[in-house]
Amino acid sequence: MTELEALQNLINSIKLDGINIHEKYLEDKRKKTKVYFVTINGTTISPVLSYENMNHFMLGFLKATTL
Repeated sequence: MTELEALQNLINSIKLDGINIHEKYLEDKRKKTKVYFVTINGTTISPVLSYENMNHFMLGFLKATTL
């Protein structure tokens, strides 16, 4: 399972219409870094984060939606 698939599975558990995760490549010549951001109906709701930080952000977002 790739990082994007794992994050997409987490987003699917939130069950909000129009929520999507997007992968963004930073073109740093020293290294290739994958970062992610989340949108709802085309509006960005998260900062651009690494996989681990995005995972923490989405877990917090999931907790907030259940409250």
